[in-house]
Amino acid sequence: MVLKKMSRKKNNFFNRKVFNDLKYNNYYISKFINIIMKSGKKSIAEKNIYKCLEMIRNKFDLCPIDFFKKTLILTGPQIEIKKKKVGGSFYFIPLKINKKRRIFHAMKFIKKNSILRKENKFYISLFKEIVETYNENSNSIKMRDEIHKKAELNRAFSHFIF
Repeated sequence: MVLKKMSRKKNNFFNRKVFNDLKYNNYYISKFINIIMKSGKKSIAEKNIYKCLEMIRNKFDLCPIDFFKKTLILTGPQIEIKKKKVGGSFYFIPLKINKKRRIFHAMKFIKKNSILRKENKFYISLFKEIVETYNENSNSIKMRDEIHKKAELNRAFSHFIF
């Protein structure tokens, strides 16, 4: 009788389906609402994002969805840095990332930098961060560039890919 070892790690990953938002019927805005949301208060996150998008429409007379998509494309890093232990020491390995992960990082950068801004209302700081990112001179763009610089410095360790 042969005994099988049972693995604790399962390789089937479950991705939760994110539905399009109600107002703009867009996947990226819905995903951004979920990232902005704090303590399960989705309605507050929706109001903030919709106010921000309305400000974009009123100020620039552009489609806010296209404006937002361009900021996500500009902010998303092309490379991600992972940490791996090899022979008792840790190495930072640069890896190329797919589109979904790139957009996730972009949304995180925009959220983090808009929280760090000192404005009275969150949607105003979010609006300013998105506009500056669109013009390519925001802190989100600087965060992306820092990741690219770290990846360039650690390019020598790219042969340790998982």
